[in-house]
Amino acid sequence: MTIRTRSLASLIACAVLFAPHWARAEASAAEISAAKRAFESALAAESEQRWADARLKLREAVAVKDTPGLRFHLAHCESELSHLLEAALEYDQALELMRRGANAPDVQKLLEPARSALLQRIPRLTLEVPADVQSPLVSIDNQPYPPSEAALGVPLNPGPHEVRVHAAGRRAFERALSLKEGDRVVLPVALPLAPPPGGPSDLTRAPEPRLQASSGSVAPPPARSSSSAKLYLMIGESVLTAAGLGVGIGYAVARGSASERVGSAQARIGAAAPRNAMACATSDPQLLGACSDLSAAIEEHDRTATLSQVGFATAGVGVVALLTTWLVYPSPRVQVSMFSVQPVAGLGRLGVVGHF
Repeated sequence: MTIRTRSLASLIACAVLFAPHWARAEASAAEISAAKRAFESALAAESEQRWADARLKLREAVAVKDTPGLRFHLAHCESELSHLLEAALEYDQALELMRRGANAPDVQKLLEPARSALLQRIPRLTLEVPADVQSPLVSIDNQPYPPSEAALGVPLNPGPHEVRVHAAGRRAFERALSLKEGDRVVLPVALPLAPPPGGPSDLTRAPEPRLQASSGSVAPPPARSSSSAKLYLMIGESVLTAAGLGVGIGYAVARGSASERVGSAQARIGAAAPRNAMACATSDPQLLGACSDLSAAIEEHDRTATLSQVGFATAGVGVVALLTTWLVYPSPRVQVSMFSVQPVAGLGRLGVVGHF
């Protein structure tokens, strides 16, 4: 993009202007100095296009002082790594900081054009699910999405993706595809009816009435089974609830593991360099490894926390839908009619009488 290539030098110069704004009440002078050095290292890594290293150093600086300039640089690094969704989140965070009063006039000039250009690069995948399919379960890359969101278009990072759609009484839909920057893909979802458990031959066999000689009555045909639409619907909603709970609990456990990794990395840094706020700015291989583990654990904690919330929210939607179906959806009534034929003989008459 024109804005990306043309603005790199402006981004670096713009960030330097924010150096006087590092100080905050909670940060010591040593922490501020370490954050400035991390920021300078990030600038050097950006100039050499070492985007992953630059991102790591920028997050070290953000841990001391969160500014629109740092978020702007983080977004630039994420976009260069093709993490377009993560870059959009960083731009949004920079906007939020400025709404809260952060003074960043240079970033404000560049932020909106860069954000608009990034949004054009983000691929979107739209799923067209047939209207007669009830309560479809949509997942992209094993992450559940509401059918309404999939119908409007899901923003995704460039690269390979897997789509799965399930519905009660339907054959599952599965498709693997690869998205490029700027793609706008509309994917029709085919969900043919699944055959009944007894096989198609059972549907073609019509019952025939039999005449019972002992009673003279016509045997009624087998009672028509009630509609299974409500059952299928409730099964689908139960699956959605269970899937949401599974995702929520799984990522909650992962979030706890990430928290333990954060504590472990902090303990390693404290043991190797006690009371040294600039520990991660040194060239000690042991400290660099611990600092890298700390940054990765923080990112994992934030990501798993978000996915856990999504899972529990999906489970909540499934529970509400299940209760609504149970209470509101009408249950069909089965009515059985009996018809019997009896001979009648009497004075001067002969015939039959039928009863329902």
